[in-house]
Amino acid sequence: MDFPSLKYAFRHAMRRNPWVVHQCTELRSREGLDPAVHRERQEYLLSRLLHVARRVPAYARIAAAAPARYPLAHVLAEFPVVDKATLLARPLDFFAGGRAPNRHLTTVAATSGTTGTPLDVHRSVASVLWEQAFHRQHWQWAGWEPGERQAVLRGDAVVPIGRDRPPFWLRDPVGGQLILSTRHLNKRNAHAFASELRDYGATLLRAYPSAAYELATLVEETGVPLRFKAVITGSEMLYDFQRRRIESVFRTRVFDFYSMAERVGFAAECDHGRLHVNPEYGIVEILDEDGRPTDGDGTVVGTALHNHVMPLIRYRMGDTARWSREPCPCGRTYPVIESIGGRLADQLYDLDGRPVNSTVIGFAFDGLRNVRKAQVVQTAADRWVIRLVPGPNYTAHDGAQVLERLATQVSPRINALIDLVDHIACLPSGKYKWVVQDLKRAPATPIVRRPARAEAVGAAC
Repeated sequence: MDFPSLKYAFRHAMRRNPWVVHQCTELRSREGLDPAVHRERQEYLLSRLLHVARRVPAYARIAAAAPARYPLAHVLAEFPVVDKATLLARPLDFFAGGRAPNRHLTTVAATSGTTGTPLDVHRSVASVLWEQAFHRQHWQWAGWEPGERQAVLRGDAVVPIGRDRPPFWLRDPVGGQLILSTRHLNKRNAHAFASELRDYGATLLRAYPSAAYELATLVEETGVPLRFKAVITGSEMLYDFQRRRIESVFRTRVFDFYSMAERVGFAAECDHGRLHVNPEYGIVEILDEDGRPTDGDGTVVGTALHNHVMPLIRYRMGDTARWSREPCPCGRTYPVIESIGGRLADQLYDLDGRPVNSTVIGFAFDGLRNVRKAQVVQTAADRWVIRLVPGPNYTAHDGAQVLERLATQVSPRINALIDLVDHIACLPSGKYKWVVQDLKRAPATPIVRRPARAEAVGAAC
C-alpha cells in the first residue's frame, strides 16, 4: 500500500470508528423530537463550551459571569459578534490560556474561504469525530447505507497534477471510497473517469457543485451511462441550473449541505429539498444590520458546540440567509433555512476555456502568512491578475509561491501575474469579493494557445 493509500486508511480508521457510528445513530433518534428537547440539548452543550471559555481571553470575563442555568438566547446575547478579522488581529485570544495548542494534539485547517485571507482553524480530535457523525447522518438522509461505496470529487490532490494518463483517482478500500482528482477532470479524460466510476460501483457521489456539474456534462457527452442513488454537494453555492443537469444526467436527487471551515453551523437538505440546521452541531443565528435576530434576510452567525480547542462563539460568516417558519413534511423538527446567499465567487476559466473551481483556487493561498489580502481577477480570456496586499514581511518569494501553487495545485493552464496593491475595496454592501470575473462574458469555446507561462509582475505600492 503506497503513502496516499495509507494516509486515507488511517484517516478513515479514525473517523469511521464505532463511536462515530453510535453518535450518528443517537443523532438520528432525536431528529423528530419536540424542539424544546433540541434547545435543552443545545443548552447542555453550550454550558460545556462556556466552562472551557472561562480560560479563553476573548471570552473569559463574560463566560465567568454566565449563570449555570439561563435561557440560551440571553447567554449568547452577552457575547459580542466576532469575525475573521477579529481572529486574525488577536489570534491567541481564542485559545485557552492565550497560547496556541500543540499541533500534534489537534488538526489544523488552513483556509482562505471566500475572503482570500488565510486563517488557521484548530480542531480537537473530538470535533473531527463529531463532524463525521453529522455528515454520516446526512448521507443516510440521502439513502446511503453503511457499507455502500462512495465516489468523492472534492479537490483531493490524490495524483500529481502533471499526470497525463490514468489513473486520475485513488481507491480507498478502508473508507470504501473512490477519490477522484478534480484537476484532471476534462473532456480528454471524461471517458476514463466515467468508466472507472461505472466499474467501481459507487452508489453515492460527494462533490463540489461545480465539479458534479462538470462531471455530469462530460459524462453526457461520452454516452457512458452512469447512475447514483444520490449526489451530495457542498462547500460552494449550488445553482439551480447545476442541480437540474446533475439530477438529469445521473437520474437521481441532489442533497446539498451548508457548512464552513470554522464549523460554527451545519445545515443539510432532506428529501423534500428543505435545508435543516442541525441544532446539535452549532447554534445558528440570523441577525439584521443592527445585530438583532430577524425573520427577514440577515447575516449568518454561529457558535461551535464541539470544538473546545478553539472556541468560536457568535462567529459571523460572510453569508446571508432567511429562516423558514413552515414545518417540513419530512417530520424532522430541526430549524429550516429558506435560502443561503452571499457566497460571492465568480466563475473563472483557464486557457482552454474550462471552468476552474473557486474553492480549489483558494488552495493557492492556504497557509500564507505575509499576505494581508488577496483577490483573483480574470481580466482577459488568457490572463489572471492576482492582487495582493503585502504584509510587512512580504517578499517576492511569497508572490512566486502563489503562482507556483496555482500551477501545481489548481491548473497548469493558467497564465497569471502578481499585482501588489495598497488596498482592495469591498462591495457597497460591505462584503468582500475575492474571485472576480472581469470579462464581458465567459468564453464559449476552448481557446487554443501555447502552454501557460506564469509571470510575476509587481506594481508599485
